[in-house]
Amino acid sequence: MSIQLNGEQRGASGSAVIEVRNMATMELIDTVPAATMEDAQKALDAAQAGAKAWARTPIYKRAEIINRFVRHLRAERDELARLLSAENGKTLEQAGWELDTAAAIFEGFVEESKRLFGQTIPLEIQSGLEKDLMITKREPLGVIVGIIPFNFPAELFAHKAGAALAAGNAIIVKPPEDDPLTVTRMAEMLHEAGVPRDVLQIVNGYGEEAGDYLVKSPAVQAVSFTGSTEVGTIIAQNGAKNLSRVFLELGANDAMIVCEDGDLDAAVDHAIFGRLLANGQVCCANKRLLVQQSVYEEFKTKLVEKLAAKRIGHQLEEGTDVGPLINEAAAVKVERQIQYTIGQGATLALGGKRVRQTFIEPTVLEATKDMDIAKDLEIFGPVFALIAFEDLQEAIDIANASQYGLNSSIFTRDIYKAMEGGNQIEAGIVSVNGGTCYRPVCSAFGGYKKSGIGREGTLYTLEELTQIKSIVLRGVM
Repeated sequence: MSIQLNGEQRGASGSAVIEVRNMATMELIDTVPAATMEDAQKALDAAQAGAKAWARTPIYKRAEIINRFVRHLRAERDELARLLSAENGKTLEQAGWELDTAAAIFEGFVEESKRLFGQTIPLEIQSGLEKDLMITKREPLGVIVGIIPFNFPAELFAHKAGAALAAGNAIIVKPPEDDPLTVTRMAEMLHEAGVPRDVLQIVNGYGEEAGDYLVKSPAVQAVSFTGSTEVGTIIAQNGAKNLSRVFLELGANDAMIVCEDGDLDAAVDHAIFGRLLANGQVCCANKRLLVQQSVYEEFKTKLVEKLAAKRIGHQLEEGTDVGPLINEAAAVKVERQIQYTIGQGATLALGGKRVRQTFIEPTVLEATKDMDIAKDLEIFGPVFALIAFEDLQEAIDIANASQYGLNSSIFTRDIYKAMEGGNQIEAGIVSVNGGTCYRPVCSAFGGYKKSGIGREGTLYTLEELTQIKSIVLRGVM
């Protein structure tokens, strides 16, 4: 595939390419050019003109174009799902779910953009201004850079590109290096639907070169990044130098609290779904399972029995529950984290091994609240950390002991316990009687503490990617 710069599809200015492989077989799927800093600058130059023209395009016309793309996306859903599954490693079924979600996200931004109204304010509320009338409106920021993570590339492309385009901005997207093909194809489909090529550009490349150049540019009004806290911190520092806005969805070590009066079967099912989704590579997955001591053994038995029946295999094969991680280095890292946690004193109740280079067995570790896995050790793989607690306050304290605070959940039949958890847990979302892998399109998704800055989700993102202008009619009243 090519990169998409300055209104045309072409190779990068350099000769380097990025190989995209199916991590189940190591088969080469395709290559993309690795964009250089020169390519990134060309994209920025083109985006300046694109942003001005797109901002002048009426909202209803922008909506028509994006809705045309959504129809095309749904028509090609199955073909794209196979591509996404192959390059990412998630099961074919999950890839289809992700594309369905991406279509809904684009639609959500289109519909919400039609209601992004301003205000008319008679200024008689302030002495001396009785005859003045203030009108406010929202205008696009200009040029946005969207940096997409590998775990949900289609969905996060929708959140960033969908919002930017619906709000009238130009956007330069840097797809993930390991699985850029689906995002690149979706961008082509948006161009086919009528989005000008200088309004949406794809810069495939490495973060330390093309990505770093983009986020440091004074020509960029905002950067939307989903990824690690370490990289997000660097982006925030670079953005501060130009006073560029930054929106960061970062690391997490989300806690699921299971009280003794909760539905254990439902809790086990939600825990498994959330932790095996995308082979455990989900920012808001329930990575820490805090289980009340009185039901701990029962919960563990149910969890281990169900996980033992899960099938590891090729992500495109029917019946596969767990596919490969995004690359071999990721699998090696998870394997080392498992061994590190065992070295801290955790008990291995299931799994624990890396198989066939890139696969990790569903793993259950019995840990204690003083271990790293119970606090800030985020494991991006199908690893379940079990931690016992005596009472709800102890569980809340364990949940809050992390530097992260993205999502969380609590299983209980007691509404007072549910509200106590909801009020005290330091996280962006607290789900009651459901897992932490929960992100409605309209939700204000984002975290507390080092899990990020800002919120993503229809109205919230549109407000973030626009700015308020006030026009005052003096003496007209």
